[in-house]
Amino acid sequence: MEIKPPRQAQESSYSSHRESIGKALSSPGIRSNKKKTHINCGPLARMAGNVCANVDQIRRQGQWNNTTISGAYLTNLPREMVRLMTGFPTLGRFFYFARAALNPPTSLSMKLFPAIDE
Repeated sequence: MEIKPPRQAQESSYSSHRESIGKALSSPGIRSNKKKTHINCGPLARMAGNVCANVDQIRRQGQWNNTTISGAYLTNLPREMVRLMTGFPTLGRFFYFARAALNPPTSLSMKLFPAIDE
């Protein structure tokens, strides 16, 4: 068995990047009015915000100014206040629902899932 060395990563041109994203979107019939090369910017910025990344860090990572990040990529919700008002910690990723830690009685599980023993 011959082991081949890994291929060198090649930089993609803007046009080939745009074209490949366009093909990936059009294949399942997805239409978007956003610029194809920016389509992941908003979701990724919001995902970073969901895991408590600092807004300034997100802005620097995307190389956006304050107006752009607030108007186009992040939600307008004050995340720390929302977490505080709902009883969650404002820092970190320690979000859980207390009910998820409950183990229902076996009799209830059997009623909901009669084939649970199979």
